[in-house]
Amino acid sequence: TASYNAAIDFGFLDERITGSVDFYLKKTSDLLNTIPVPSGSNFSDQVLTNVGSIENRGVELSINTTPVKKENLIWDLGFNVTYNENKVTKLVELEDSNYIGVPAGGIGLGRTIQLQSVGSPLNGFYCLEQVYDKNGKPVEGEFVDQNGDGRITEKDFVKKHQPTPRIFFGLSSTLNYRKFSFGFVMRGNYGNYVFANQMAGSGAYSSVLTSNPFLTNASGNIRETNFDGNLDQGAKNINRFYSNYYLRNASFIKLDNINVSYNFGEVWKKLRLAANFNVQNALIITRYAGIDPEIGNGIDNNIYPRPRVFVLGLTLTY
Repeated sequence: TASYNAAIDFGFLDERITGSVDFYLKKTSDLLNTIPVPSGSNFSDQVLTNVGSIENRGVELSINTTPVKKENLIWDLGFNVTYNENKVTKLVELEDSNYIGVPAGGIGLGRTIQLQSVGSPLNGFYCLEQVYDKNGKPVEGEFVDQNGDGRITEKDFVKKHQPTPRIFFGLSSTLNYRKFSFGFVMRGNYGNYVFANQMAGSGAYSSVLTSNPFLTNASGNIRETNFDGNLDQGAKNINRFYSNYYLRNASFIKLDNINVSYNFGEVWKKLRLAANFNVQNALIITRYAGIDPEIGNGIDNNIYPRPRVFVLGLTLTY
């Protein structure tokens, strides 16, 4: 990995406002990939070799300020934002127009929903484009025939969005007033997408009414789609798992941490007391319909939410 950076640091008002602007370019090469090779040149027509490369470039801005600084009152505020562009720049030794890339992002039963492709973001989504009716509802088993051959095949898959956000940002604040302290940490992502695999896998009535002598669980999303799941043509039902209908914007703002503390000072014979209260995973603001929009690989298989934790602490010192 080779990194190139150019940064500017700044400070104003007797260092009450400080920060930096950092432009960066990071190139990672010699990544492993299984590539085709000419027949007879090796023991196999596929060889695992160090050939792939990816590139990240962007700019990061960070600002730290002290808006209020008095004898008994100090307020510190910090903010940072990063814009990042990510793309795959090489996958094979020789250019091949028939080589579309490397399937990735398993969604069960040998199916994948992502593709490593030159010129596209890492783990970019590769899916079928859903057809909708006049009311904006997805039409079951109907997808856009991209090449117009009258069939829905692998040639009709298109590249759509990416799991990594284009913009990251964070905000932190600490307020100290006499013996009282209050602070929070907030962060967010913008431009990241998630494939709702749980929703796709159980998003049809066939997930409820199976051949078993009992009902099974299904996604509540079936009330929006009314997907039956038992289509005459099995391929249409299978294609549902590749629909970009389940590809959802997962941008979010999270209030990760809130903390409040109070120092009581000496309470009895040099015994000092301090109390603090902390909330973790306090708040999530997002339009994503799943349990949690923060999915590292962009494929939502989660069925349990992250816990919201409340911690009360008392500290005695002598």
